[in-house]
Parts: sequence; C-alpha cells; structure tokens
Amino acid sequence: MFILGHQGEPPRSAAAVDPTVISEQVFTAGFGKIAEVYLQTVDFGRLGLDGLKGLSSIDPSTRAERVGNTVRLYVSGGQVGEYSAPSASDAASWASLTTRVVERARLHSPTLHQATPERIYQVVFDAVTADLDGYSRYTGTQRATNERAQREGYGGIGLSLDTSNGRPQIRDVLSRGPADRAGLRDGDQLLAIDGDLTAKMTDAEMRDRLRGPTGTLVLITVARDNGPPRRVPIRRERVVPNTVSMTVTEQVGVLKVDRFNASTATNLREAVLSTRQSVGKVLRGYVLDLRGNPGGLLDQAVAVADLFISRGKIISTEGRHPDSRQRFEAAPDDIADGLPMVVLVDGRSASSAEVVAAALQDSGRAVVVGASSYGKGSVQTVTRLPNDGELFLTWSRIYTPAGYTLHRQGVQPTVCTSRAGQDDPSALLTDLRDGRARPIAQFAGWRAKAADDEEALNRLREACPWKEHEPELDLKVALRLLSEPAMYQRAVALASTNTVAER
Repeated sequence: MFILGHQGEPPRSAAAVDPTVISEQVFTAGFGKIAEVYLQTVDFGRLGLDGLKGLSSIDPSTRAERVGNTVRLYVSGGQVGEYSAPSASDAASWASLTTRVVERARLHSPTLHQATPERIYQVVFDAVTADLDGYSRYTGTQRATNERAQREGYGGIGLSLDTSNGRPQIRDVLSRGPADRAGLRDGDQLLAIDGDLTAKMTDAEMRDRLRGPTGTLVLITVARDNGPPRRVPIRRERVVPNTVSMTVTEQVGVLKVDRFNASTATNLREAVLSTRQSVGKVLRGYVLDLRGNPGGLLDQAVAVADLFISRGKIISTEGRHPDSRQRFEAAPDDIADGLPMVVLVDGRSASSAEVVAAALQDSGRAVVVGASSYGKGSVQTVTRLPNDGELFLTWSRIYTPAGYTLHRQGVQPTVCTSRAGQDDPSALLTDLRDGRARPIAQFAGWRAKAADDEEALNRLREACPWKEHEPELDLKVALRLLSEPAMYQRAVALASTNTVAER
C-alpha cells in the first residue's frame, strides 16, 4: 500500500479517549477526513446509512433504514428510534447521528451492549469504507499500533525474539542499535525483563515490556551459551526495522527490499556504499529485488528511486484535494555511479515497489525482469483517530514518467520470466540477444487504452502473467543481463521508449 503519511494526528493527551464508551470524536474525525481528502466527492447520505447498517454484522436483529428524510432504527423487529437525516455533505452531523443511533441500539440490543466500542468502530467504518474503494480501510487500535511501529519506528532496543522450547532467544539485533551497542548477540537467551522472569510471559508481553518511551531504561537479564546470567541496562531509542538486506553474487550487489518504511532509503544507501567498499572496482552492477514487496511509505519510494536517477521525473500524483497534485523530480546524483541495474518484480510487488520499478525503467536507469506487478496505483493518507485506530483513505492516483497509471496495469517487465514452459535463463534472453525486439508500439497502445478499456488491460496483463516459478530464475536472468553489456544496453533502450504520454 502507498502511504502518504499521517493526517491530523491527535496530540497524545487527546488520543486516549475512554475505551469503554462510544466517542463521537472518533466518528467526527473519521467522517470529516473522508469528506476532506477522499479521491472523489462522497455522499454521506449513502455512506452514513451504510455505516449504521454495519451494526447488523454484530447483531443481525438490528436494522437501520432511511425513508425520505428520516432514519429509522429497528431492533428485534420493533422500531426503537427515529431521526432526521442530515444533508449528504454534512459529515459532522452524520457523525453525531451515528453516535446517537449506536447508543440507542446498545440500549435495546444485549449483543451490541456487550460489544466493545472498538468492535463498534470497526464494523461502522468497515461498512463506510466498503463504499469507497478496495484500499480505503479502518484499522483498529492494536493492529494500528503494530503497523505504525513497522512504518515509523517505536521506542525500543532493536531486536526480535524467537521462542523455541519455551526459552526466548534474541534474534535480528539491529546493527548499531541500543541492543547491539550493549553487546547483545543473536542466540542470547532472554531470562528476565526488569527482574521479572520471561518464562512467565507471553510473546506479546515480552515485546511490550521491551518497548517503551524513548530515553527510558529497561534492565534485561541474558545468558550466552548456557553461561552465567548477566544484567544489562539499555536505554530505549526510536527503532525503525531494517527492511534492506544485501548479498554479493558474481561480483553483483543483490539488494533486497522487503517493504518501504521510514528508514528504507537510508538503509539502502548504506547497503549500496557497503557493497562498493567490499567488492571494489570489479563490481559489475546491482540487482534491486522488489519481489513480494507490498509497498509502504510513498516518500521512501521516491527517495529510493532518487538514489539512482540523476535527472527527470520520478512520479506525479493527481487527486481531488489540491495538495494531492504533486510532481517529484530527481536530484542530480546517482549513488551507483551509473553502474548497470536490474530490478526484479513479481505479482506481489505493489504500490511503492511499483513506483521504484517504473521510475527506474521509464528513465532508462534499469531493466525490469520478472512478471507483471500487482497494479496498485493509488496513494492513501493515514489519519490517526482519537482512539489510536487508523483510517486509510485513497486520495490520489500515481502516474509514471512514461505517462501511464499503475492502477490495475502494474509494471510490465522488459524481460518476462513467468510464461509457461520458459525456465532456461539463456533461452529467455535469446530474442533480446539477437536484436529481435518485442512490439513496443503495441504495448504502448495497450497502455494508452488500459485505464478505460478492459480488453486492452487484459491483453497487457496477459503479456506477462505472474505465476509461481523457481525464484532463482529471475536472478539468473538478471546476472546474465549484467554480464553482457551490449544486451543490457539494448534492454534499457527498449524499455525507455515505451512512452504513453507526458503528463
């Protein structure tokens, strides 16, 4: 998912509404943001009523209906409330009405009365966002808290835990993080946190005990190789999980990006520089592996593309809200110094991963290998609601440097590895090596029509449909491309001519 960032995040003092009662603030903040930023103008006469209908997913005997300008509430077949319907554009009044109807329904429905406010928020917002698009959604407090930690970081010490045989072990110690600097290593046993034995804690309890406000201390007790226990005080810092890993194969740096969070561009820059230092002048190029990458923060996608593109457009966005219309240009530098690049994508590469692949392909900076990507071409804002849940709302469409939208179309690889019966890396490159180009004009024609023409879209997607295949095939093709400069340059030229229209 493309995530633009938080919109209207409440202060910490205001975020903690009473979790035991239904808060009108939650509906007011959510409905107001939908009216303000959603990609298209919305009709709360429809959305608001559908939100109330969502209550029936908890208690099927509860029913809301509208007759003219009146909203009626029924529980167990009897009418228990009647209200004047606000105008279709009055989000605040629909939020107030929703609160009153929910409170009334809970008085007459034991099932709704027993449901937590968080469960009520979930079903109402689920019903509202179902009227929008497939990417707008509400995320409840617990899940939202975890997702924020993955995107933006959290107060912690920089490690993961792996519980085997009932004994928690430390894993994935973040390089140069608090735990690393304190001397903790993968495989150390975690015996206690602040003096309390971990044997009596669940995984979630251990995680929550290790996390906390930045600057605070946590005292952990560890043992290594069944040695004596030792106590280690560690001060928590803002920790952002590292989503980048690097290996070297055949003098090629292979950079894997799992998703895009607040530190992805920085971590990728460090990985590129580390590869150059370790391999030296014999480094032949880079493979950027975005397979299975579901996306993440849009600004990080732009920053990652900008690491390698020295000029020109990276992406542009268009939507209803004035701030949603943006154009992102590359700064004049390339940390890879122009070394050849191949980008790997598959049917699970989405949103931010597609932005990076398309920008590098359209600018002529890299060759894309693999299968058609997912086709997620919209940007979501994230609003943190007063209950600490989050509302994701689509507010703009993405356009690539070549002028096409990623929406439903995805990125088409220059070298397709997913067609049936094609599992020989050398054979996959035969046409390219022999100078037999694929029909670029035909692809450009499909792209130009695909946004509104289902037949053109289907032909485009079927040209390189994704299917499960040997993962090493993509990498083998990429390495062969990088080993033959003439073939690589032919592939770059082929991809960068596939332009639809400048936007």
